[in-house]
Amino acid sequence: MTDTRPSRIRRRTLTRPGARMLAMVAAAAVALTACQASSDNAEPGETGAAPVSVLLDWSPNPDHVALYTAQHTGTYADAGVDVTFTTPSNTADAAREVSLGRVDLAISYEPDTLIALEQGLDVISVAALIPTSLTSLIARTESGITSAADLEGKTVGLSGLASQEPTLDFIAREAGIDPDSISTPNVQQSLNQSLLTDQVDAIFGAFRNIEGVELGARGDVEIMPVTELGVPDYAELVIIANPNRLAGDADYAERVGDFLAGTGAGQQAALADRRIALESLTPVTEGSYEPDMLEKMIDATLALLPEEDFGRQTARDWAAYASWMHGNGLLETEVDGAAAMTNDYLPLSGG
Repeated sequence: MTDTRPSRIRRRTLTRPGARMLAMVAAAAVALTACQASSDNAEPGETGAAPVSVLLDWSPNPDHVALYTAQHTGTYADAGVDVTFTTPSNTADAAREVSLGRVDLAISYEPDTLIALEQGLDVISVAALIPTSLTSLIARTESGITSAADLEGKTVGLSGLASQEPTLDFIAREAGIDPDSISTPNVQQSLNQSLLTDQVDAIFGAFRNIEGVELGARGDVEIMPVTELGVPDYAELVIIANPNRLAGDADYAERVGDFLAGTGAGQQAALADRRIALESLTPVTEGSYEPDMLEKMIDATLALLPEEDFGRQTARDWAAYASWMHGNGLLETEVDGAAAMTNDYLPLSGG
């Protein structure tokens, strides 16, 4: 069904590719203030639903299909939560804001969650939103870059995540080239724009189901997923919470569980009917994607989502990935990957 009640989602006109950072900073400053107020005041609203503030990793896009389908169809309301989504001023904001208690939850990435733990931030992954890696190296075919070995002396645009540069360094070493020979400007959310305007030779951090789909429709490109460049698979997007608040605040823990239940139901609705997924994302991505392109991106994303066990993670996989990160220079110290995640707050979870 369609939720006809006024939405509390803070809509943005910023796009995943080519966003203007000045507008982003100004918008996010207001948004995070609102998040702070929401996080500090968890009393039920007029509808009786408990407020939950969620900081996204990016502007609304197909990776968030479960979130926005849950909002659109009313499964958050059914779970008893009133969810507010906001966009970040920087792609690396998530862990800090959750750790400081400025937002209840955030969308982040498995590698960056492990890096945040190494830095002493109070975060834990409570669900895998996109359970497989999406990050890719993308170059225009005319550049002559068809493998990592072709990156020597080239310029590769990054979006600013802490994990990207050390991952690219690993890929370069695996390909037998000097990582220092690669220039890596931080283009933030202008990944596609920087490639299409020849500011960079390639981009790293782009997602194959979003930038890859869009760039592929605009010309010949080489899309090289990180798993084909020597990097083990991992959960690209995860939902992170504050473990100290989970342990010491029963109300917060309950709201996290209810949010995940609503999100899981939203994912099921999207998988059951792709038209509902399209209806859910069209308003919040208006001006960001052409309708036919959005549909292709949604299809590419839904194909990656499990039909059952929403959000499920395994301690073994997290431990193995953390060990790989440490062994290959992405983590300076050993991090207990198994302790970086929990399934305890997932719907029907036994832990």
